[in-house]
Amino acid sequence: MSWDFPSWYRLTPKEVLAPRRERIAAMCAEQGLGGIVLSDAYDVFYASGTSQQGLVMIPAKGEPLVLMRRHFERAAAESPWPVTPISGLTQAADFLLAALPSVSRLGLTLDVMPAVDYLGWQRRLPGLELTDATKPWLGLKAVKDAWELERMTQAGKLAAGIYAALPGLIKPGMSETELAGEMQRMAMAVGSIDYLRSRHAYHQTYSWHIASGPEGNLPSAMDAPFNGWGLSPAFPLGASHRRLKAGEPINVDFGLSIEGYQTDQTRTFVLGKAPEEVRRAHACLEEIETALIQGLTPGAVSGQLYDLSLEIAARWGLSDSYLGRPGHKIRFAAHGVGQELGCPPYILENSQAVVRVGETYALELKMVTSLGPVGLESSVAVRPSGPALNLTPAPSVLTEIPLEAS
Repeated sequence: MSWDFPSWYRLTPKEVLAPRRERIAAMCAEQGLGGIVLSDAYDVFYASGTSQQGLVMIPAKGEPLVLMRRHFERAAAESPWPVTPISGLTQAADFLLAALPSVSRLGLTLDVMPAVDYLGWQRRLPGLELTDATKPWLGLKAVKDAWELERMTQAGKLAAGIYAALPGLIKPGMSETELAGEMQRMAMAVGSIDYLRSRHAYHQTYSWHIASGPEGNLPSAMDAPFNGWGLSPAFPLGASHRRLKAGEPINVDFGLSIEGYQTDQTRTFVLGKAPEEVRRAHACLEEIETALIQGLTPGAVSGQLYDLSLEIAARWGLSDSYLGRPGHKIRFAAHGVGQELGCPPYILENSQAVVRVGETYALELKMVTSLGPVGLESSVAVRPSGPALNLTPAPSVLTEIPLEAS
């Protein structure tokens, strides 16, 4: 079959994948691995340019091994690497044993590999030492290349356009889910993939974490300062059938994915004039965001940046509101963003991790007020010098929507 991809179905060039292969090989050598097996769809895509069903093995020395079960021909058309068809894991194991010395240590990403697959690899790969390579792998992916940053920049710009349209969309009496649906419609119309990914999360990420009013403060399963009602106990978080009301904060946490790369952003809206408690909470978050963007420079220490955010909240007298109510607080002020959420790097309590050029962070800045949740979140990239680059150009302001206009 001949594959004639449309112009909008953009393939990852070999010039992008070759430096990644070199970085992965260097990581394997540094960790004492003969190679690493990647079986998660997004990891496979990162290394090979295709996310067809199969796996990729990048050796410390030698060429990538791309083994595909379904769909082999499409994978061969999407990836610049040679692709080998397989019928299943037993055949894949034969290729791995032939490609690696018998005493090799083989890295696996056990954070996302099902236990049944791991046990299967143990049976099928005698003589190889299987080891968890999750930490170095996620550390490698935390640093983005120019191709990734280009897509994240585009996602952030498109998100800004959607946020700019919200004052004309948000109406009193509209439900949170109606607003979420409108935003999702606009996002898909400009090319956002209707699937956001988080790394080994209890609930896979969804694009519309909209919560409003006092009920928006409710805690739930997700590791967030607040979760809202959601639609049922089957998915007890995010947008619900609750109606939007004047004078209450509307926390709009929304993600876009362009060609597999996400930005995560939050802006807060109020129908009518914002109460002073909401204004004050948002002003504090604005100061924290500015400080973290200034502080995210190469060599900065994660835990110190986290402490800086706490110090600012304390100065405003908002320690009990910042990052959740006491007893429900989160321990991070930023999480990694890119192909996935909920992955390194973090601005994390007590962390000694050092900030590196090319890392991307979603600044997870949230307040819980008596009137409802207030949020400000931007995705940023660390530059060689100076403050981090804000990939989310929507203004970091509290937006009041005149009731006569709504």
